[in-house]
Amino acid sequence: MKCPRCNVPLQPAESSGVTVEICPDCEGEWLHAGELQKLVEHHDNVFSPRELASVDAVNKEIFTAEQDNLDELHCPSCESLRMEHFNYGDTSGIILHKCEECGGIWMDKDQLRKVEEVVDGWKADLRKDAAKYGPIVKKIEIEEQKELDRDVSISRFGFVNKILRRFCE
Repeated sequence: MKCPRCNVPLQPAESSGVTVEICPDCEGEWLHAGELQKLVEHHDNVFSPRELASVDAVNKEIFTAEQDNLDELHCPSCESLRMEHFNYGDTSGIILHKCEECGGIWMDKDQLRKVEEVVDGWKADLRKDAAKYGPIVKKIEIEEQKELDRDVSISRFGFVNKILRRFCE
């Protein structure tokens, strides 16, 4: 496979138990379908608040550059297919390229590290949010279940009524 930016052969490298293809020139990385999720799930490194703050500044810069990052890269695996760009996690500001055919993802230099840092920040926020909003979410779930149960019982009552009316006619 060749780099979609430099057109040089990609070199395999091991990263957290996953083989990724790396461009020796631009240091971009090609991840086959599902490999980004494996890397993020097995990522154990927790970044310091200072490191996360530095990523926030970079993310703001990337997010504002999103409109400029509409370059047309072709999939190194499928070759002739143009990859679609997307914002990782919808709001991270990290613009990646994905092949719709094979599911592979192209990441420019240091984007994998940025994704890992963002995920670490999300994990930290998730714990805080779960502690803060968990009881409220549970209460909403209980109320929704009660409403669903009530709707089902009402609809059964209507069904039974129709059957009784039919027999009475």
